[in-house]
Amino acid sequence: MEVNKGMNNKKILTICGVIFVAVVIVVCLLVSNSSKQNLEDAKNDLQESYEKYGWVEKETVDVLVSKFNTQVMDNSSDSLNPASTDYLTTGEDSYWYGLITGIYLVVVPEEFKNDKTTEIVDNMTIYVEKSSEYANDSLKYVKHLIKANNSEITDIEIDTLIKEANEKSSLKESAYNGKGITVSYSEDDETYQYQVNRMYK
Repeated sequence: MEVNKGMNNKKILTICGVIFVAVVIVVCLLVSNSSKQNLEDAKNDLQESYEKYGWVEKETVDVLVSKFNTQVMDNSSDSLNPASTDYLTTGEDSYWYGLITGIYLVVVPEEFKNDKTTEIVDNMTIYVEKSSEYANDSLKYVKHLIKANNSEITDIEIDTLIKEANEKSSLKESAYNGKGITVSYSEDDETYQYQVNRMYK
């Protein structure tokens, strides 16, 4: 009887062990499948985002400010000032270039390290004080900023992006045309700003 009891206990332990291992395997398989599905979903979402918004190459602060200045200077008939380090300040992890009284080019890197030669740009903004006597020039700066962020965008597309950014501002939405940037507009009682966000792969 004692021998049979011992054998039964061993059988029970063996069966329990097999069941436990089986449960662990099933759980592992479920977790693995779930992770694979999540990864696949993330890949699909990313691909949809690329197809919807497009993308641009990563650029540093110095490079994009230089491209902005090229746009400004190539259109010298506008009599606009380029961004100069003579009128550069930093604050809130961003670079503020004074373009003219009451108008600024604000550049925000993905990670602020106070090194414009290596920092990758996240977004760029034309920030305008409504009281500025030069506020009427702000749209010219905005157009140059959009062109600097993607030289393939046409003047007609730029006008459309600006118009749509204004129309979507009440919904806090951005305008885009599938060429790697989005444009948004916001304002308060004293200022308004047009922001260009860059989409990277």
